[in-house]
Amino acid sequence: MDTHKVRRSVLLFFMLLFVFIPLMITCSVERNKVQQMIGNNAVYYWKTTWMLSDEERKFLDEHHIRKIYLRYFDVYAEKDNVSALVPTPVPQATIRFKEPVPQDVEIIPTVFIDNNLFRYGHMSDYFQKLVDRILIMSETNDIENVREVQLDCDWTQTTESAYFNFLEDVKSQLTKHKIELSVTIRLHQLRMKAPPVHRGVLMCYNTGALRHYDTGNSILSAADVAPYAAYLKNYKLSLDIAYPTFSWAAWFSHDGHFKALLRDANPADTCLIQVNGNKYRVKYGFYQEGHYLAVDNRVRFEVSDFKEIMLAKKMLEHQPEGFTVIIYHLDSANLSKYTKDELDKIYNVYSDI
Repeated sequence: MDTHKVRRSVLLFFMLLFVFIPLMITCSVERNKVQQMIGNNAVYYWKTTWMLSDEERKFLDEHHIRKIYLRYFDVYAEKDNVSALVPTPVPQATIRFKEPVPQDVEIIPTVFIDNNLFRYGHMSDYFQKLVDRILIMSETNDIENVREVQLDCDWTQTTESAYFNFLEDVKSQLTKHKIELSVTIRLHQLRMKAPPVHRGVLMCYNTGALRHYDTGNSILSAADVAPYAAYLKNYKLSLDIAYPTFSWAAWFSHDGHFKALLRDANPADTCLIQVNGNKYRVKYGFYQEGHYLAVDNRVRFEVSDFKEIMLAKKMLEHQPEGFTVIIYHLDSANLSKYTKDELDKIYNVYSDI
């Protein structure tokens, strides 16, 4: 065989390797990105009745939702015994199922627990009741193959020990059923010790001081996220990240004292007059959601601003690996305020870093 032909063939072979190997690596990386973008999308469901609208079903399908963090119930101190030295934990606002849950989506039972229960008591007698109730609710409502349970609690340094002991007990019981335990993590908790669980969800919302009238937006401000972003690198727990898509109005007295959250208030209401930006003053007294808003009361309207979400994603998403993006929460009225492209961008891993 001609030596020159052999050399040309070998040279051509290596040239092809230099061309195709980087291409194959790039395709593999992009395929992994697509799998993360599509395969891990999740959403919270935080209503007291399980019944999906057509728009919500469409959302699950269009955005390839694979997990629903479904709030089963809340746990607070017994209303008739809130002043007891060791308050009795009682489940409240238990979800009612008016239709079956989808079988092609993983359901993660989620329970909110009031931090005060750990401040005034040790909760050591409640973990078994909690686990049993979650398992019974799942079985009763044909929610099969539960692989994870999530607890939501805004614990502090004062309650950390009691809460972490409780988590150890809950995790031990769930492990017997081959179920993992996850918890929610507030931004400020990134500076604290990681809880003894399998996984956490970083809640990238409720970042500002809700009860302070001068706050611009308590739901999400990238400026509020920035001081905590650096703590992600060394945090000793694998984290997923949740972003908000909800809105509300914060109601204050005439002198700026926080009164309540209003879910259905409308800035276009003729009883209100705009003062500055998202802040309004009550011009004519009126009733809203069972509350009387008197003349000169103040209302601050807040939304989950898309630009702020993207700024937060830019700060956070280059640090964890293999994480799921979760939206809070599945509600067609709030989700309709975003375009499909915006929702896709929230779910897609931030790439412009």
